[in-house]
Amino acid sequence: MPTIESLIHLCFAVGLPIMGIIAVVMAIQTFTLGTQAHQEACKEKVKVSTNPDTSTHEAYYLGFFHLYPNAGGGGERVLWTMIKAIQDKYPFIVCVIYSGDSLTRDSLLLNVQAKFGLTICAETIYVVELSNRWWVDYKFPRLTLLMQSIGSVVLAAQAIHRFCPDVFVETVGFAFTYPLVRLLSARIPIVAYTHYPAISSDMQTMVSSREAGFNNEAIAKSAWMSALKSIYYKAFAIVYSFAGSFASTIMTNSSWTQNHIVKLFGNPKMTKVVYPPCDTKALAEFALSPRQPLIVSLAQFRPEKNHKLQVEAFAHLLQLRPDLVMPKTEKPLDAENLLEKSRDSLKYPVLVMIGGARNIEDEARAEELRQLAKRLGVDRQVLVIVNAPWSRVLEWLQVAKIGMHTMRDEHFGINIVEMMAAGLLTIAHDSAGPKLDIITPAIRSAGDVPTDKELEEFNAGSDDLQFPVGFVATSAEEFAESMNLALSLSEGIVGAVQRAARIAAVTKFSEVAFRDAFYKRFSPVVRWLDSQRSTDDDDD
Repeated sequence: MPTIESLIHLCFAVGLPIMGIIAVVMAIQTFTLGTQAHQEACKEKVKVSTNPDTSTHEAYYLGFFHLYPNAGGGGERVLWTMIKAIQDKYPFIVCVIYSGDSLTRDSLLLNVQAKFGLTICAETIYVVELSNRWWVDYKFPRLTLLMQSIGSVVLAAQAIHRFCPDVFVETVGFAFTYPLVRLLSARIPIVAYTHYPAISSDMQTMVSSREAGFNNEAIAKSAWMSALKSIYYKAFAIVYSFAGSFASTIMTNSSWTQNHIVKLFGNPKMTKVVYPPCDTKALAEFALSPRQPLIVSLAQFRPEKNHKLQVEAFAHLLQLRPDLVMPKTEKPLDAENLLEKSRDSLKYPVLVMIGGARNIEDEARAEELRQLAKRLGVDRQVLVIVNAPWSRVLEWLQVAKIGMHTMRDEHFGINIVEMMAAGLLTIAHDSAGPKLDIITPAIRSAGDVPTDKELEEFNAGSDDLQFPVGFVATSAEEFAESMNLALSLSEGIVGAVQRAARIAAVTKFSEVAFRDAFYKRFSPVVRWLDSQRSTDDDDD
């Protein structure tokens, strides 16, 4: 029979930790949000600087946690297309951008217009500039994933301190910010658009198998260091899964990303694919013929893009087809002359790898590709072009017949969509986004090439026929077979694949398709806000 004294001790033993946790939570809330007067002053600043249409609906304030809004990548196109869609349908919503870029609102919106062709109304945009973005920019020598995730929480706390929104919209992939937002208020919905998981089972497998893609060379060569990193990744995945479970609704850019996010976050009903908008208008104007036997690759010279596989596959193609080898009596052309000659006629195929180099390491990788081509004896028919302007890239896409993308587990692949829209017979890795979403149906072997009857049905406009839109492969041998097949197809089949690919690129991955899918995911959030405001009014 417990005594009163023992019960008192038990209460203290249980109560003190609980009181400590409550004190920590209250301290975090106070430190992050500040006083009520502080938040009211912050909101007043936003109100003075914006002018939403509140004639039929009171204003709502969305906070977009996107630290690179001035960048020109696919993630930024998603951000600004999303904001444009909100402005068009919900003129009473103010979009507050938590930015790590030091730019005024007007300068930022002018850049958005120039880069993406999107006209954003300044009256419902407010920019909150954050300091110390180095937290997520800095490449920490150890525990990079963890340290950058902690840094994202620091920046999110700073963002909410400077303005607490009605809805927190996270569009970069910093899931560790979700628990912080939920801790501050259960009334703030968390909307996420995830381009790729910070960690996945595929990454963990690569680390365990000591592949270089996710290990530096020293770790890949060491069994015990690889094992230690594998434990770190597993622990990080557990914490990442916990953080992601706080999201209210999640949009992913591909089926591959969705499968991993559902597995990690465990919220299948609230997780849906919303394909990113791809700018294909200009590309879709290119003539489908004539095309020259140029095989073009578009990708930054990063390790995971696996350009080495492209060179090996091309060398294997020339082994399969000696008639495609340029005779030594022929003078190899440089990029300028080759592009000019390709407007007439080329006798022999050339592999043209075009990509950006972010740093000296990327430059070194590009040079390694040139040396690899030389060792394999194909350097006379391989070009490596670094940091070409987009205008020059468009010239290559206008004349090339084949596009190639060899990255394994590419979460989406905007460059693949661009090549399809431009009229290239596109060959991508048989995995992830290209396999599940983009190149479907695909040609994997000669047996998958459409028959004359299927071609006739496609040309007749049959709605029931699933016509191939490109090729997928895995190994160097398979990529070589696909290139050989693409170079050997009849003009009728080539034209049909080009048209099918272009139709898929400009419809399935268009801005209109993105907006429609986004509205389906976002409208319930607005209705929830309306119901909360209605309940508050009834309580008053």
